[in-house]
Amino acid sequence: MLHRVPSWLVPASALVLAGLVLPRAPSFGSGAGAASTTSAQKKLAEAAPAAPELPIRIGEIAFDEASGRYVAPLGAGRATLTLDPRLQDRLERALDTYRVPWGATVLIEPATGRILALAEHSRAEPGRRGLSLAALAPAASIFKLVTAAALLEHGTQPDEEVCYHGGKRRLAPRLLADDPRRDHRCTTLVEAFGHSTNVVFAKLAGRGLDASGLRATAERFLFNTEIPFAHPVEVSKAVIPEDDFGFAETAAGFGPVKLSPLHAALLAAIVANDGVLAPPVIVDAVAGAALPSAGEPRRVIEAPVAAELARMMRNTVSEGTARRAFARARGPLRGISVAGKTGSLADAQPYRDYSWFVGYAPADRPQVAIATVVVNERLWHARAPTVAREALEAYFATRVASAKGGELRTAAAR
Repeated sequence: MLHRVPSWLVPASALVLAGLVLPRAPSFGSGAGAASTTSAQKKLAEAAPAAPELPIRIGEIAFDEASGRYVAPLGAGRATLTLDPRLQDRLERALDTYRVPWGATVLIEPATGRILALAEHSRAEPGRRGLSLAALAPAASIFKLVTAAALLEHGTQPDEEVCYHGGKRRLAPRLLADDPRRDHRCTTLVEAFGHSTNVVFAKLAGRGLDASGLRATAERFLFNTEIPFAHPVEVSKAVIPEDDFGFAETAAGFGPVKLSPLHAALLAAIVANDGVLAPPVIVDAVAGAALPSAGEPRRVIEAPVAAELARMMRNTVSEGTARRAFARARGPLRGISVAGKTGSLADAQPYRDYSWFVGYAPADRPQVAIATVVVNERLWHARAPTVAREALEAYFATRVASAKGGELRTAAAR
């Protein structure tokens, strides 16, 4: 018997991913490399294969009780989807339990792009659909992933100390200039990422980047472009100001940058997959028709840059802004290392508190990437890191329950 699911899950057509090129990462410890970056970009652009023009159209998604899977019509056939019903249900119930005004959690296999869950809930707007594919929230400090990648590619030392003062909550132009009389705190890029030290990111961006360079890096990370998926995903727009202070604010996570939960999960998946984007996939198999292609994987950043970002994301969970949330891990997640990045920002009128967590686990052998966003009003019950931790607990609980011989099923073993 088939049961219908919400209409937002009905894809219209697949979008194709093209033109993702990346510069060669300079060795850390050298400020050189700008000229070779341009050359590498041109070579990769010329070598990139043409994007396939094979749109897929799947019909209304339903749950098939006989197979225990989500299915949907695809041409003359029927597609079995990648969504995990147990995870989908548990993640939606968690968002409902916390009575979030708006929230969504996306789970993806980094190596394959398989979508395991697109869970969402809105207490403020009952019946609203499409939150997981909508750029509904500011990217906030999640954009530090892009800024950190650009800094590393342009020769910033990950462990070089930067001294600063102020800027914990807000930035001001005077904070971006070095002031030996007041700059009594010093930290590294790795530590600034983990603790989301805004002024350090603003200062480093002002020293080593410009608007066009950061914009190019953002577009490689899928900002300002359509994401390939079997349902239209709202474009995550990243406006990079040209003025010095506006640019520095944006690099630190305060700029006019929007992000969808699906896109956020892909950012984490890129780092987890050594810098390679596996396009998101929701069709697992097809009976009676050809299996559509989601496109070829694309390298977004070089492996050494991805490795440094991974180190920063581990630091976020072990020592930084996500430490408290993940120190309370329960069940099968206890003892599993997690890598991640938090983000938070608030609007005054009307009041909205946006919180993010993006990451992956296990940190040393990634199986799953996650993005959770929670949009709260003044009274709230949970923020994104807590909801994400519980989602990862649910993921590993389902893997333990279905494991045979004590081995967890991983993407690499498929």
